[in-house]
Amino acid sequence: MIKRFIWDLDGTILDGDFSREEELFRANLSEEDFLKFNKQRWDLINAYEREYPRYNKKLLSDFLSIRSGVMINQDLIDKWIDYMINVNECIHPGAVEVLDYLNSLEIENIIYSNLFTKTQVGRLKKLGLDSYFKGIIGADYHMKPSKEGFLYACGPYKPSECVMVGDNYDKDILGARNAGLNTIYYSPKKDVDIPHIKRLVKIKEMY
Repeated sequence: MIKRFIWDLDGTILDGDFSREEELFRANLSEEDFLKFNKQRWDLINAYEREYPRYNKKLLSDFLSIRSGVMINQDLIDKWIDYMINVNECIHPGAVEVLDYLNSLEIENIIYSNLFTKTQVGRLKKLGLDSYFKGIIGADYHMKPSKEGFLYACGPYKPSECVMVGDNYDKDILGARNAGLNTIYYSPKKDVDIPHIKRLVKIKEMY
């Protein structure tokens, strides 16, 4: 029997306009440093996530500063965490309907996301979605796709009693399966050869 749904946030429940992050870095760096850092920002973040088990402000600051050649201090990391709370958002079609449905079945819902917990809590509160979730786990606890992270996300339940829903096959689906969880691969924008759903409301037919 399924007791808990574990949800990815970005690309699964929400789409945020993270291009606005450029405004933050442009305002806090010289033009030269901004251009230097911004062109490699996402590559560096992905590299950090491959090398470290969790987000830590000091480690992230040191990593980004050394790898980019631009000083990204912890104060700027703090500003970044807060700034991302207020990006423009849209909620994926069917997300609220499915959360209501699962709650009616007394199935818990939690978030497991590869961003700082404070950011994700703030975004969900801003949209009035926080009450749907029993807990919100960010990458400052564990980084997906670590087995330890998924087992932590299961809380008091067995992995076989939990379902991971996400749009990233490697981080969300393979990581969860490696920990023994059930999975639902959500791919709303493209067809893939792997079993998947394109609409979240399909979950109501599955459980």
